[in-house]
Amino acid sequence: MGWWRSYAGDERFSSSTLTILFGIFVVLWLAVKKQRKAAVPPLPPGTELHTKFEQLYGIYGPIYKVWLGNKLCIVISSPSLVKEVVRDQDAIFSNRDINIVGLSLSYGAVNIGLSLNGPNWKMLRKMFVREMLSPANLNSTFALQKEEVRNTIKSLYDKKGTPIDLGDLVIIYHSRKNNVSDFFPALASFDLQGIGRKAKRIFETIDGVLDYAINRQIKSLAKAKEEGMTKTRQKYFLEVLLELREQDYGTPSKSMTQLKAMVLDIVVTGSDTTTTMCEWVMARLLKHPEIMKKVTEELTEIVGLDNLVEESHLLKLHYLEAVIKETFRVHPPGPFLLVRTPSESSIIGGYHVPKGSSIFLNAWAIQRDPKYWGNPLEFKPERFLNNAYGRFDYLGNSFKYFPFGSRRRICAGLTLAERTLKYILASFLHSYKWKLPLGSEIEFSDIFSVVTKKKNPTIRILTPRLSKFELYTE
Repeated sequence: MGWWRSYAGDERFSSSTLTILFGIFVVLWLAVKKQRKAAVPPLPPGTELHTKFEQLYGIYGPIYKVWLGNKLCIVISSPSLVKEVVRDQDAIFSNRDINIVGLSLSYGAVNIGLSLNGPNWKMLRKMFVREMLSPANLNSTFALQKEEVRNTIKSLYDKKGTPIDLGDLVIIYHSRKNNVSDFFPALASFDLQGIGRKAKRIFETIDGVLDYAINRQIKSLAKAKEEGMTKTRQKYFLEVLLELREQDYGTPSKSMTQLKAMVLDIVVTGSDTTTTMCEWVMARLLKHPEIMKKVTEELTEIVGLDNLVEESHLLKLHYLEAVIKETFRVHPPGPFLLVRTPSESSIIGGYHVPKGSSIFLNAWAIQRDPKYWGNPLEFKPERFLNNAYGRFDYLGNSFKYFPFGSRRRICAGLTLAERTLKYILASFLHSYKWKLPLGSEIEFSDIFSVVTKKKNPTIRILTPRLSKFELYTE
């Protein structure tokens, strides 16, 4: 499902630029489709890394070390020790441990997610959070998002009654292979698996698309300014970025490289997490029809079967919010968040943690730990409606629940992700009734990666719920 669609004419180039960026997804998708057909080399004997680390926690306790190749990794699996890292010693542990592919696809780690903690990172984050994700800019982009979601709802109508894979409606980036060069840096120059070369080829294609899109947008804005044209419509992300690039945030203006890295952050990283979580939520609801019934009953009561979901409905959908939170608990998109590395040696939990080691904050294990959660493997959204857990939000203030991270390096796009995910799910679930094909079952095996995805697609059949045919066609 493309979240950006094309419009004719240069006067609407902001949207057409986003359409060009859609080409980035196509490049990635084709590469991934080809890769997924081939056998993937497994991790070292055992299981997926996040579940293996959860097992080791049961044996060695809340902090232990493990060597992956010749890289020392420290795995932390308790709220109190996470607090020491992200709150008590946040400045020391705020840098990212970046792998080769991440370095390549982030223009040398100059984006918000991977930049070193320092003035440049602070400038980028300040600009992104205060300007790009300000309430005014979020509101201005919602109309376009709403249009795209509704276009998808219309397109699904022609598929009613037939099995579909929701994953095919979205274009996602999935990097599955573990790069031996990340674990044995001395071998990096040999690129034994060819992963570095492949990442470079993808990067060069994406970079060309971004150059074309940004240069066209710069020329369009310059022409409008020269002709004295006044904008009467809202601005889109790329326009906002170009304007903010000229502003002074206490450091030199952003380079074009930083701008492209930020666009890639928004287009790939944000979309990947959102689409992955849509898949997990839908799978959990299909597994638990009684929970699905409560969600649809709430939607019927708040929205009504003669209406489509509007943004004004979202704050009233408390049970759907609880379902989403529970899904983030059992399926955090990043089981270890983004891996950190200390800028100097330190002490955590009474143990020496060397400078340059890899720090895994094991959100996966903590959010499934019976010490902190009653019946943790049971999918129970109601736990987020009671007094004990209802106070938990996505801000990472409780280190028992922090799917988006916490403190200084919390996900910068949290506000956008939360809003987008809830609107997409509410729209899909309100517009259609979803069920499994006869005789099929749901399973929840996953594939470890930066964003951990469902291993096997969930095939489902949809039936229209709304009372008016026009809501699917107009």
